[in-house]
Amino acid sequence: MTALLSFAAATVCAQPVVEVRDVRDPELKPYATMVKGLDAFDAEHARAPQATLRFLLRPATRAEGLDGLELKVSGDLVTLPVPLDAEGGFVLPRSAAALQDRAELVLNKKRNSFRWRPDVRSPGVAAGTRRLGDLRLQCAVQWAIEREALTPRARGALSATGGPCHSPLMHMGFEAEAPLKGAWLHEGARRERIPVNRHLNRTFNPPLADRAWSDEAVVEFEPAD
Repeated sequence: MTALLSFAAATVCAQPVVEVRDVRDPELKPYATMVKGLDAFDAEHARAPQATLRFLLRPATRAEGLDGLELKVSGDLVTLPVPLDAEGGFVLPRSAAALQDRAELVLNKKRNSFRWRPDVRSPGVAAGTRRLGDLRLQCAVQWAIEREALTPRARGALSATGGPCHSPLMHMGFEAEAPLKGAWLHEGARRERIPVNRHLNRTFNPPLADRAWSDEAVVEFEPAD
């Protein structure tokens, strides 16, 4: 997302709408930076009061897999193993000692071989759908982490518009679990089609900044044939 945000900051004045594509490509950050995502989750938890936050690891290439993958928070004095589930998901622990030790998140794989993204889910949401409040909260977590890697100029340009989670000038992309033919946002009697990226057909762009849709609105997916 770092490169995408930098691109967005450079072009936001030149184009009416900037698409920030799916956040699938950042490397793991220093522990202190990742904790900013936990802070953002706590600060905006009201959007999804029952939701939980985990992070997902994904191989960067087909040559990599999850078998044997290990993750830890590691510093000079602190080492904390971080359990991974079968999907490559993990819950990041809070540790004052790891912050003081300036710890890093370390994988037992070579650099650039895995990517990560946050995943916010409320219980009771039907399969094949996503709750809009969960997506807004997930965006807040991602932005809190990724903004630290931007230059002050790029960070200021994005923040001036409200950032990718609050600006109508940007469309944040999210990844569906399967290729999509279409996607709709549904709340009560209202149902509207939302953009699906035609090149990355798993990526959909909900209107995070449109307050006419409440956090209870639901994105419904139509799988590709």
